[in-house]
Amino acid sequence: MAHISKFLFYRHLRAEPNQYILHYRDGRLVRSGAGQAYWFYPLSAAVAQVPVEDVQTTFILRERSSDVQEVTVQATLTYRIADAERAAQRVNFSVALESGAWVEQPLQRLNTLWANWSRHPVRARLIEMVVVDIVRTGADVTREALEEALHGNPAIEEMGLALVSVQIDQVMPTPELEKALQTPTREEIQQKADEATFQRRALAVEKERAIKENELQTEIELARRQEELIRQEGANQMLDAQQEAERQRFEVEAEVERDALAAQGKAGIMRVIADAEAEAKRKLLAVETDAEARKVEIWKDAPPAVTFGLAMQRFADKVETINHLNLTPDLLGDMLQRMMLDRGGTAE
Repeated sequence: MAHISKFLFYRHLRAEPNQYILHYRDGRLVRSGAGQAYWFYPLSAAVAQVPVEDVQTTFILRERSSDVQEVTVQATLTYRIADAERAAQRVNFSVALESGAWVEQPLQRLNTLWANWSRHPVRARLIEMVVVDIVRTGADVTREALEEALHGNPAIEEMGLALVSVQIDQVMPTPELEKALQTPTREEIQQKADEATFQRRALAVEKERAIKENELQTEIELARRQEELIRQEGANQMLDAQQEAERQRFEVEAEVERDALAAQGKAGIMRVIADAEAEAKRKLLAVETDAEARKVEIWKDAPPAVTFGLAMQRFADKVETINHLNLTPDLLGDMLQRMMLDRGGTAE
């Protein structure tokens, strides 16, 4: 706003470069321009302050689609006042000479006008579209419709205004409808997420199954190797047993052979001893036989008395070993008679 200071009955006004001042006296324009600074008498003056900078206005339009669904359009327009005098004639930009503030709210008035000028082209374009297409492409379509309609609107030029740019911030349905429209996509996304989860779980299960199979194959391989080890150990034990049995057989055969050799040696020795003893006995028997023969020869030629004496001598040597002896008188008488005859006499 313009800065107004007091000095006695006069006022001093100072405006910024983007503020266009229109000074009227007695109903006539006597001073105009941006960034004015001057003294004036307030009792006969009227001052209007028109901004010449770019101004932004934001408004919301609620329209319906072709399928009778409510749609909210939020638009932001940038405009400027191209002809300050013409704009001041259509809209009240007067300022209070005490404070320099606007008496009314001219920019809000202009915002309402821009919203009214934008409503019809937006409505005409959205009523031709279904809500799904509006959500997808409504912003671009609405912006093109607004630019075309506002640039060709003669009322805007008559008010000394000029459109700078049009921006559609958002085109959206009601929250319930938006949620309903989002539901299929959300369900599809959720379905894809569930499928991804299922695939991940399936992959995890597959990996776990592969791990289990690998563990099972490892256990089978370990069992097979253990079986081979047991079989090999059994074969080794059998081989050891066979070798031990072979060794024992060799030892037994060697022992038997040694015993046989020892028995053969002992038998040979005994045979030699027996042969020697037999030979000795044979020789002794021969000697005894020879001695007996000699004795027989001697006894054969010896007198009966000598023979009887020798017999009695033998008898005396063996008498202790004789348990029972029968001597008949005939035998003794015959023997005594022979002994007497041999001594040179005759028996009577």
